[in-house]
Amino acid sequence: MITMRNIWIMMLGICLFGCGAGKQPPSSQLSLTWKLEKDSVEARYFKNTFCLTNNGNKSLTNNWVIYFNQTPIYYQQPINAPLEIECLGSTYYKMYPTEHYQALPPGETITFTILSEGNVINVSSVPEGAYMVTTDEKGKSLQPQNVPIEIELFKPDTQWVSSRNSFPYADGNYFYKQNDDFSKPVDCDMLSLFPAPKKVEKTGGVSSFSQKVCLKFDDAFKEEALLLKSQLTSLLRCSVSDKDEETIIELKKMEVPITCQYPDEYYEIVIKNNRLTLKASDTHGIFNACQTLLALLDNMELTSSPIPNLHITDYPDMGHRGIMLDVARNFTKKADLLKLIDILSFYKMNVLHLHLSDDEAWRVEIPGLEELTEIASRRGHTIDEQTCLYPAYAWGWNETDTTSLANGYYSRSDFMDILKYAKERHIRVIPEIDIPGHSRAAIKAMNARYQKYIDTDQSKAEEYLLTDFADTSQYLSAQNFTDNVINVAMPSTYHFLEKVIDEIVQMYQDAGVELTAFHVGGDEVPEGIWEGSSICRTFMQENGLTKIRDLKDYFLEQILEMLDKRNIQVVGWQDIVMNPDNTVNEHFKNSKVLNYCWNTIPEQGGDEVPYKLANAGYPVILCNVGNFYLDMAYCYHVEEPGLRWGGYVDEYVTFDMLPFDIYKSLRRNLKGESVDVKTASNGKQPLTKEGYKNIKGLSGQIWAETIRSFEQIEYYLFPKVFGLAERVWNAQPSWALSPDGKVYMDAKRKYNAGIVTYELPRLAKRGINFRVSPPGIIVKDGLLLVNTTNPNAVIRYTTDGSEPTESSVEWQTQIACDAPLIKAKAFYLGKESVTTVLINESY
Repeated sequence: MITMRNIWIMMLGICLFGCGAGKQPPSSQLSLTWKLEKDSVEARYFKNTFCLTNNGNKSLTNNWVIYFNQTPIYYQQPINAPLEIECLGSTYYKMYPTEHYQALPPGETITFTILSEGNVINVSSVPEGAYMVTTDEKGKSLQPQNVPIEIELFKPDTQWVSSRNSFPYADGNYFYKQNDDFSKPVDCDMLSLFPAPKKVEKTGGVSSFSQKVCLKFDDAFKEEALLLKSQLTSLLRCSVSDKDEETIIELKKMEVPITCQYPDEYYEIVIKNNRLTLKASDTHGIFNACQTLLALLDNMELTSSPIPNLHITDYPDMGHRGIMLDVARNFTKKADLLKLIDILSFYKMNVLHLHLSDDEAWRVEIPGLEELTEIASRRGHTIDEQTCLYPAYAWGWNETDTTSLANGYYSRSDFMDILKYAKERHIRVIPEIDIPGHSRAAIKAMNARYQKYIDTDQSKAEEYLLTDFADTSQYLSAQNFTDNVINVAMPSTYHFLEKVIDEIVQMYQDAGVELTAFHVGGDEVPEGIWEGSSICRTFMQENGLTKIRDLKDYFLEQILEMLDKRNIQVVGWQDIVMNPDNTVNEHFKNSKVLNYCWNTIPEQGGDEVPYKLANAGYPVILCNVGNFYLDMAYCYHVEEPGLRWGGYVDEYVTFDMLPFDIYKSLRRNLKGESVDVKTASNGKQPLTKEGYKNIKGLSGQIWAETIRSFEQIEYYLFPKVFGLAERVWNAQPSWALSPDGKVYMDAKRKYNAGIVTYELPRLAKRGINFRVSPPGIIVKDGLLLVNTTNPNAVIRYTTDGSEPTESSVEWQTQIACDAPLIKAKAFYLGKESVTTVLINESY
């Protein structure tokens, strides 16, 4: 998914190398340098240069092609140029000699400057994963060779060019202004927790905590007690037994009178006289209580303070507290996924939505459809995609490289292990198979199956075929694919889906986990599909369908029937029940399709979609791109990875979300201008009383086009996820009801203080990556001033143009400065921020 996500693809390093470890040939005799000459040299275009250098001892003739990946852009081919760049599909390009090319002697460099449509906001738009294929004297292709790409650093006078309508660049002045909101000190005691409990009452006195713990529990909570014992041991180094000790922890089942009704997942914690009693009426509630207790004990250790005697009462406002992880575009290995489940459950998130298939890969084993993983879970150099898919994003030619995030899948056993692990931590896993669009990987896998069997068994070859080979339809998907939509008029399509659904259902059953919801995607189905398919035309005539659009509704009806008879709720992106004119498709409102509302950009009228659907009777999960697309860059900075088509998302934007007053959830527009939240709802679709009941939860999304490591997933999550975890637990914060902006700012400062005082040190102790907020820099009256959101960070700076390191000068107080260029970084708990740059205009 998602519409304009195709605009920006990320690169983390400054020097990139073609493909990962594993079996590799020697590097090519050619090296490649890419540099941005100037951004926005013409309307919608930027100038960039490729420099090819022959490092070998022989002339480089015209028997070569370089393949690379880059965000989908259009290259404006110069006339009579020696080289040409051609897009093979989406992010996959090739560069090759033209008739004007002359052999490149040893040691020589050829420079190729070209205009490209778009603009460059950060290193996310550069070429990656390059490799070269040469041919011998007989024209036979030789084994691919890696081509190192050096990416020249963007310079301020080229990179920071922007139009009046663009978001402000995050330089020293920008960060200083943002950080100034947090300049006032905030009292933050050990009771600062994420998410915040509903009520915390100090009852007088304190309790000590001994690492020798007696753990008692009612039989109903045996599994939660075993997990708590493990966590006390691993996280707090406790010795836990059932013998009486100085500290006693007890998990007790609440007996709820018939006349009393507690909210779902309700729990209480009572701490008194070194006895810690956790009470709940259900297992999920007691699990949540355990996580709160662990956070309290961890905060106690960080502050070296005793625990005050307390009475905590708590419950979540929303039942669906989710994270969507795209493992299709770039893969997340099982061990990393289990680590993610651990930390998400600690913050009481309870849904993990796995995006298992897309155009670029298929990631779960389906017995009987081996091609899905033998072919579609791998990407590498191929001419016909019969053994693997084309390369995409950062990864190059080697489809056998198991260290590359291009390659990999969850075996049946792996997937069941994930389900079991998540269930123990009260996380529900929702699988997504994206159909009918975003299905290129499945289509290519079934095409390969067809070719494998067509000469020996036609029935087997056609049994699961997803495309009409005679279809002449022309379309272009959001990510620049022309062949990614399955044919919904073919019986084999439904055989395929029945097979996939049944195998996934069986995995859940064998894992002892209930499959309650199945996400079918349904987003970004492009215009023009099926129009050139005689199979579709015949089908429409036979079934009384008059518009191509009717085929999509028919398809959803069949999916609903498939899943309904298996007692599974259908989940999809908002597109499946929205008409092309952005009105609600009333046809399915009684089907209880759970809708993920994502495309909510106010400037495009999308912010009204969630309430339109909820008011029409559809249950809704709010996934608003401007608040919860966690792969959006933190800010407009050359070093910050991520996309930006839906705006910039940081930990304060997630905090700002108001599920039941959604138009006030964004305080800046796409240009970076302030939004007046007092008037933001004027003229907008209001949420009705019935619609209120249909807002079922919130979900944060991490799309994987820009992912290059698991550490980067953690970087996107933390600290952004704290705002999501807080808001889905406490959906109507008290500050939202106050017209006084000071109340909001005080709440935001307290939120920030909790993150930097407790949560970031907690993450560091657990070996979890996170982002360190950059410092602000200004020069005022000849004095260098620096500020930060984190008073515990160390700020180091340079005035000679070099990058700050841990040995650079530490900023402690204002100091005279007349340098033309100042750079600074924040260093904290072994991590460092991106570099803040200030061009001293008073120099």
